[in-house]
Amino acid sequence: MGRPKKEEPKRKDGVYEVKVTVGKGFDGKLIRKSFYSTISKADAKAKAEQYKINKAVHDITGEAPEAPVTAFSTWAKKWLETYKQGSVKESTYLFTYKCNVDNYLIPFFGKANLNDIKQIDVQRYFNTVKGTNGKPLSKRMLDKHKMILSSIFEVAIENELCFRNPVKRIKYPKVSEKREKHVWTKEQAEIAEKYCKNHWRLDIVAYLELGIRRSELLGLKWTDIDFQNKTVHIQRAITPTKGKVVIDKPKSRNSERIIPFSADFARYLKSFVNNNEFVIGTNGYMHPSGYTNYFKRFMKELNEATGIPILTPHELRHTYGTLKREEGVDIYTIQRLMGHSDISTTASIYVHNDIEVLRRAAHLSDEVPKEGDPFEVTITIGEEVDGSLKQKTFYSDKSLEDAREKAEKYKAENAM
Repeated sequence: MGRPKKEEPKRKDGVYEVKVTVGKGFDGKLIRKSFYSTISKADAKAKAEQYKINKAVHDITGEAPEAPVTAFSTWAKKWLETYKQGSVKESTYLFTYKCNVDNYLIPFFGKANLNDIKQIDVQRYFNTVKGTNGKPLSKRMLDKHKMILSSIFEVAIENELCFRNPVKRIKYPKVSEKREKHVWTKEQAEIAEKYCKNHWRLDIVAYLELGIRRSELLGLKWTDIDFQNKTVHIQRAITPTKGKVVIDKPKSRNSERIIPFSADFARYLKSFVNNNEFVIGTNGYMHPSGYTNYFKRFMKELNEATGIPILTPHELRHTYGTLKREEGVDIYTIQRLMGHSDISTTASIYVHNDIEVLRRAAHLSDEVPKEGDPFEVTITIGEEVDGSLKQKTFYSDKSLEDAREKAEKYKAENAM
């Protein structure tokens, strides 16, 4: 009788996985734990059984079973190569995982034995970690470090390299404030779009008409555009990685989407059709770093010509979403248009103005009329020491034109 056929792994990465019940939680629910092996399912089962034996010994004696001496740096690198490289997008691997492990976690925990790292050591890390600028990291970055660190230890437990995860009950110190996103008003967006159309800046008009990401814009091909149905299919992104550019799928599954556009934008877009494969670029795609300079130069020109504040590509995308919300578009539709992976992302950004949106949609007005915000015009008046632009804002309660006249007067008086 022949040897039984070896069972193939069900996971895409070729790793065998066995799930077993290892106890009950405080609420009585069963606790399930996964064990992995690159050899066979039987090997994964053996690891699971050994874990249950070790746990039983620990529960009776209170002593943790002995584990191999493995340095954090050694295991962190192996975790990256085995569980992340190839299983996530290359840009995600490099900038979300490898960058943070190499630049933050390994320098701190280094050669310490996995089993010797306690909760107090992890708390000390979060208390002291600083960014490359010497300032505290944002909550978003701390969350990312916590997620990575916890996964490193969880998988180490499954491989019997340590027996507890010290990334528990961690508290963050005071974190740096999230940079406020700026957006254009409807009037500013209309003025900017008109100026951009007159200066053949399809890229900026596309941000305002489609709400796409910079990487998606650079990856857009003429074959993605359906002029008959007036839609664009977002199905690739161009992102820079270390030393090269990667053309890959968009950021997430929801990011691959079809966006409808107006007849007016269709007519404008048709005027750019050419033999180049990519919409943005003259000979193939435009390199992200080259596009950054191309974008900044024009935004400075736009600001000087109109007084409209300088925005980043992401803030132009944010302007699109904000204006859609102000028009009364529901957040579920905005989520689909912008390709957010989770509705909570859309809600956290755009739901703050729900009351005003509903008020306008119902044609209601406040019982006590409120004075409107003043019109504003921002101009560039020089450069800071660090090279960033120095700007000055002028206000008017009358009109945007009046604010612009004040700005022009200032420029004339100061011989700008």
